Amino acid sequence: MHRYSLPIFLFFMLFLQACSSNYEKNMSELDELYGECDNPANSARYKKGSKRWERCKAKERAEGERLFDIAGEINDLIGGGNNNVVYQNNINPYLWSGSLKVTNKYPLKIADNQGGYIETDWIYSIGNENQRCLIKIQVTSSELITSGVSANFLCENKVNETWVSENKDYPDEEKKIILKILEIAGGLSKTS
Repeated sequence: MHRYSLPIFLFFMLFLQACSSNYEKNMSELDELYGECDNPANSARYKKGSKRWERCKAKERAEGERLFDIAGEINDLIGGGNNNVVYQNNINPYLWSGSLKVTNKYPLKIADNQGGYIETDWIYSIGNENQRCLIKIQVTSSELITSGVSANFLCENKVNETWVSENKDYPDEEKKIILKILEIAGGLSKTS
């Protein structure tokens, strides 16, 4: 073995270790800035819109900051399960909780507490299988204000085995839901 082989080998190993450490630091900084899924250095791994990217985004949302805990109340609403339900502070927790209470008798398709969005599954009336409706609720404020929540009804009718939108507005029903959410949210804020 040549007498310079060991020093060259050691220098090469230290160089690789320094590069690796710098790479990990840069990736960590980019992940913090963009999020792991949208990090430009990960674009080959997480192509926007792909299943892998969607799973990564769902994981990011699930691991978000956990700042507000109303687990007992939500646990009662959804009938048991995990006692560690927590919320981020980008939506008002009382409006969110009120929205969950209003929709607790319907099956939920989406309940995204970070985005403040709730969507029920299709709701059918007993004896009328040719009409179905769903409810969409959006909490848009981090404060408990009357304009911090909106609700939409969407209904469809079955025509020749195809579901067709009614293209009809339901302002009274939407207003009743919003008022009920605000009533519940106000009560919750007073008891806290």
